[in-house]
This record gives sequence, structure tokens and C-alpha cells, in this order.
Amino acid sequence: MKQRSNKQRRFFIVITLCTGLLITSCEGASSTESDSDILSKDQGHFWTSNIYMVTESGSLANSQNMTFGVNEATGHIKAYISDVDDTMAKHVRAVDGSTYGTTYTYEDVTDSSSDLQNTNTTCTINDSLIDNGDGTITDTDTGLMWMADDAGSAMEWKEALAYCENLTYAQYTDWRLPNVKQLQTIVDYSGSYPAINQNYFTTTSLTDDNPNYYYWTSTSAYFNTESPTYEYAWYVAFGFAVGDDDSDSHGAGAVRFSPKSEDSTAECEGGDNMTNSVHAVRLDSRYTNTVVKTGQTNCYNGEGTIINPGEGDDYYGQDGTYQSGVDFDFTLSSDGTTVTDNNTGLTWEVTPSDDHMSLTTAETYCDDLELGSYDDFRIPTAEELYSIQDFSTGWPYVDEDYFNFPASDGISSGPQG
Repeated sequence: MKQRSNKQRRFFIVITLCTGLLITSCEGASSTESDSDILSKDQGHFWTSNIYMVTESGSLANSQNMTFGVNEATGHIKAYISDVDDTMAKHVRAVDGSTYGTTYTYEDVTDSSSDLQNTNTTCTINDSLIDNGDGTITDTDTGLMWMADDAGSAMEWKEALAYCENLTYAQYTDWRLPNVKQLQTIVDYSGSYPAINQNYFTTTSLTDDNPNYYYWTSTSAYFNTESPTYEYAWYVAFGFAVGDDDSDSHGAGAVRFSPKSEDSTAECEGGDNMTNSVHAVRLDSRYTNTVVKTGQTNCYNGEGTIINPGEGDDYYGQDGTYQSGVDFDFTLSSDGTTVTDNNTGLTWEVTPSDDHMSLTTAETYCDDLELGSYDDFRIPTAEELYSIQDFSTGWPYVDEDYFNFPASDGISSGPQG
């Protein structure tokens, strides 16, 4: 295992002539874009309805109430303190419609004296997984077939791509490394640790190489607008998403990114691990593939350079190779207040409130919201909110032709999610 501190930094110069954007990361960094034109990470923070329920020793939820949020500016999913109403609280993008994907039912524990939600609340999960009896699991909602077992070892991103491309398992030869949206669909936010349904999936404990159950995706990422080089890959932390001190920082079930190899000079988020495991995926032809594409069409090597690998080449099999999923399909309402996702059937609020809200305040906001003919709004699940994420460009990770952001209040709390 190789973890690196976010204190390690690299100096670089990026010049993009086609956009007129000039960015330097040296002291005194400047940009032809004004600060007001760049979406802040705070503007992208949105609540989900998925409470952080893990009670495993070391869980942040054992000391404070936490709920997962999706950052539409940076692309991350992380757990945040949920019972604050100040500027540390998040925004909400309300949704109307039947639940898309996995559903979660929360009930209060009537005899609990605890103020912590992971102990005074129970959570029941309702997913659509079936065991095929051959070592594979199919999600009938998404149309994805998974290896029930993981790879059993940790590896760098390039090796993870090759592992899946060369895999023959249960007589199938068309296995792939899942993209970030695909892998996120099998996260279990009901309190399971690791955060995956252990009635169906096996996760290998790799104390030295991958102690926190990080799993690669095939989707590349870049650090922020000052470092727009795709030298990172997204991963799902089924175990604790740790910081530099190796303690739970963003929750089991978080989605983050790390450099693609151990010898990378790329800047780190903190608590990064460059040798992660793999849960291979393929399309199950018996069912319809309903996962919306990430939008990523380019392929990148370990340094973030755009490449065009052929079958058998290094880095073949990534998100840009297959571009798996259904195309984005949105319809804006005539009054411009809502947008309907024709893939999921969900109707979204176009312009969210500028207010920072605790989770409870966000629930009240959604209950009271009426837009056009829609009046049954709620806080979306992480899977629902992630379904509209667009990884084609990033910052922001949604299409601004359909989705607006809260006004900036000048908060700056770091370079990424």
C-alpha cells in the first residue's frame, strides 16, 4: 500500500489556447477567468437522504450525526455533519417522483436514548439483486452483472483495467472495470460495513495494500480547475474514506479519486491509496441497462494525456473506451422551474435555494416546495443525485443548460469535494 499526504505538491503550468484559459499553480497564481466565474465547491454541496449509518468502531457516525452529500461542483460523494444550520450546512436540490434505484426506509428506535442517528434509527434496504448461482450477481434494475467476489488483490489503475479485460469468469469473457456511476449503484448505505450488500458480495480484507476497501472505477478525474489534467481515477470507498491520519474522514460509501499509480507525482486529496481492488462488471443481456452514461468520451494514460488505446494496449477498457449506459435525456418545463430526466422519470428543481440547511431544514424545504404542477418534492438518494452527474468536463458535474446553482457566498474550504 502507498498512501500519500495531501501536503505533497507539484508545480505546473497549464495553457489552454482554445478556451483562452491560462492557469499557473506557482505562488501568485493567476487566471484569465475572474474568481466570480469559477463555481466554488460550496455551491456544489447538496444533501442526499442517505444517513451515515455505520456503527463499526472508528466510524465518524459514532460521534456526530452525518449524512452523505453529492458535490455537483467536484463530483464527490462524502458524508457531512447533518445537524448544523450555519455555513457548514449544505444545499438541497429537490426531486419529485418515485424512487430510482435502491430504496432505504428509516425508522426511529422508540426506546433509544441516543442522539446519534446510527443508533436511534434503523434502516431497511430494498435492492434488486439476484444470485445467479454461478458466482455472479445481477442487479435487475440496472441490468448489470457483477462478480460476487472481488479480485482478491490490490493493483494500480492500469493493471485494474487489464485485469478485467483479460478476465474469464463464469464462462463470460466480456468483463470490464465499472465506470463510476455503475460502481456507485452497488453501495449499501444501510449501515453495512464494508458498505456493500454482504449477502451477495465478498470484499477481501487487504491489510497492507488496501485496508479500507477502496475499489477502482474506469472513470478518470482531474484535481480542480487549476489542475485540469486527468491523472486521477475515481474510486468507491466501501470502507472508511480516510484522511491523512488514517481515520474515517468522509464515510464508508464515499466516492473520491486518487492518482493512478504509486509513482505518480500528482497532487493528492489526502488519505489516497494508489493500489485498490476490483469488482468486475458486464452487461446482463436478460435485462435493460438503465445506468445513465458518465459522459466521459476521452481515454487517458497515467499522466492524464489523451490517448487512443486499441484492444490489448495499456489503458484499454476505460470509461472512454466503452461509454457504457444510456444517453442523457432531459426535458425542461415550459416555465423553466423544473427539469424531467426521461431516463429515471425523476423531476428536478432547476434553481435550488441559496440557503445552507441542516438535513431537517432541507426536508421541510422540500415538503413545502411547489413548482408548477409538482408538489411532492423530497431529498434525493445518493444514487438518484449521482444519476444526473456529467463527467464529460467537470466543474460543474451537471449540465448547466438544465441545472442552476446557488449564489456564491464567498465560502472557500479547499480545492476539492
